[in-house]
Amino acid sequence: MRKFKVINAICLGAIAVLVIVNAWFMRSLYQSYKNRYIESIEDCVRQADILSWIHVSQETFETIDNSRLTISFTIAGDSVRPEWYDYPAVDRQLVEELINVFEMESDYEDSLKGLNYCVMDSIFRRQLDFAGLEPEVAVILPPDSVLPDDSGLWRIRFAIKDGNMHLYNVYVSSLGGEVLKDMSGILATSGAILLITGFLIFYLLRWVGKLRTIEQMKDDFTHNMTHELKTPVAVAYSAADSMLRYYDQSDEARNRQFLKIILQRLGFLSGMIENILSMSMERFKKMELNITAVAVKPLVEEVAGMIKLKAVKPVEVAIDVPEDLTVAADPLHLGNVLSNLIDNAVKYSGESVDISIKADARSITVSDNGIGIAKEHLPYIFDKFYRVTSGDRYEVGGYGLGLFYVRQIVGLLGWKIDVASAPGSGTSFIIRINGDEKK
Repeated sequence: MRKFKVINAICLGAIAVLVIVNAWFMRSLYQSYKNRYIESIEDCVRQADILSWIHVSQETFETIDNSRLTISFTIAGDSVRPEWYDYPAVDRQLVEELINVFEMESDYEDSLKGLNYCVMDSIFRRQLDFAGLEPEVAVILPPDSVLPDDSGLWRIRFAIKDGNMHLYNVYVSSLGGEVLKDMSGILATSGAILLITGFLIFYLLRWVGKLRTIEQMKDDFTHNMTHELKTPVAVAYSAADSMLRYYDQSDEARNRQFLKIILQRLGFLSGMIENILSMSMERFKKMELNITAVAVKPLVEEVAGMIKLKAVKPVEVAIDVPEDLTVAADPLHLGNVLSNLIDNAVKYSGESVDISIKADARSITVSDNGIGIAKEHLPYIFDKFYRVTSGDRYEVGGYGLGLFYVRQIVGLLGWKIDVASAPGSGTSFIIRINGDEKK
């Protein structure tokens, strides 16, 4: 178990590390997608910058006589495909040439800059739409201007190239939803893997807990069986040893008494072995009940009388069963069921016990004023080999098969059994005839 705990701790630690690493990669991936959107926005700003200057040039040249605009571009060939050409920084070259022309003209006024920003803002929104981006807010401002409230907005300090003076302050609504939408496939698969892994860990630990419980039940069963077997064996051994050592042929009564003790103990051992064998599930599957009309009251009185005779404490049994009540059952196994329930009531009680047995056409109830059963044990008391091993109940003999037998027989009859109990308040077992549900 120690080795399992160490391995389990290592595996859980490794999974935790993987989750943290996956979260870090997800964050990096989110930032990468975000940067891609920002680049798209910057492309729209760049396009708006060029188109706005062209728009201004058209209006300016209408008022400028004999103006000529000459723009030259640096052409670079593609080393892989010679027929392809590239125009480095063509957008900025175009804008710079336009600005130079405006500055050389005497009629160029600063008022054109204001017009430029108004036109540019409109063009910017159009370019965003062309790019498939639809932010609620999209504003371009001069570099020395800021929005008074930019909470929830992305702010981009636009420059033609990294390291150049930034030309505009761009504000757009956060496109985090779009980013997450693009990442939805990865997020969904990662979440599913995480959920499945968590479920498997929970399922594994749950089953390990059950296996530990079964192991504890097995140890308790071995301990209790050893204790139960030692007593009759020791008694029979002592009787046989006494006959062998001190045999007196003339004392027939004494010899018969020893033989009676030996036979009694051997009979007890035989019954115990039969009980253990009867707990086999295969045996239950093949068991055939002898169903007849059983008079309930005589059977209850007979079983209660036998329990009272062998009890070593005062036992009071109150029987409230109609005289004419009969049920369709196997009389032998129904008697064993009642015997187990009444015997448990006697075992799990104080120095004396009051037992109440009530029955009608719908149910048979066996109640006592014993020490009761804690709530956490109630779901398991009908399990094979399960025994409550706390407090006074730990000292009670048995091997955890009685209530398992009761449940199996009740199930074979097509009935159901419920239990209600609390520490210090006694226990009630309710057999619901024909499986009638609790109202």
